[in-house]
Amino acid sequence: MPIILFVALCLLLCGNLSHAQPLRLATLEYPPYSSEHLRNGGSIVELTRRAFAVQGYAAQIDFLPWARVRAALRRGHYQGALALWPREVQEERLIASRPLFYSELGLFVRRDYPLNIDHLEQLRGKTLGIVRGYGYPQRILGAGMILEEAVDDLSNLRKLQAGRFDQILLERRVGEHLVARDPKLRGQLVWQGTLLERIPLLVGFTPSRPGEPDWIRIYEQGLRELHASGEYTRILRRHNN
Repeated sequence: MPIILFVALCLLLCGNLSHAQPLRLATLEYPPYSSEHLRNGGSIVELTRRAFAVQGYAAQIDFLPWARVRAALRRGHYQGALALWPREVQEERLIASRPLFYSELGLFVRRDYPLNIDHLEQLRGKTLGIVRGYGYPQRILGAGMILEEAVDDLSNLRKLQAGRFDQILLERRVGEHLVARDPKLRGQLVWQGTLLERIPLLVGFTPSRPGEPDWIRIYEQGLRELHASGEYTRILRRHNN
């Protein structure tokens, strides 16, 4: 084999191998942004897969309970996770992407239990349903409420409907999505109406290891290409985001 052809073949193989580097990300059931039950995994999952795909990488995204996502990150089983709030990124010492969406965090209540509040202090001493491991703003957690943890948002909504407590802390679009798709919850639970916090949703990456691609740089470049081609907007429209 001519030496020039041999060198070219080696370079081609090396290039293919570099793009074959495994990329594993973890996420949770957080519809409409991420869910095993939604087309293409939900809006953030599809955006993330496509951002890497246009850069020549395949992203494996596993769905896990949120507490397991965080534990798996700490054990080094994943190069990143989605969809995260800033506090979660900080606590897991990740590198944050640009914001992909913004969570409207507030309360869900039973329709027959109207709740009018002007400030959090009015809830002092009341029980509030939250999800174990979520990075809620400290000003809310420290407002003097009794916090009862569940494994996920749907479990909290079902506890709320059953009268276990009178309010849960939840992102508006996630809560409305879950309520609308559960016959036992539909028409029974509603968004209370007070926006407590607006929080960016991010993808977080672990710092690159020696010999590993710079995943955050690749991801950001992929997002820019999706924006430039118009595919970013088309994905959002498909998911009604």
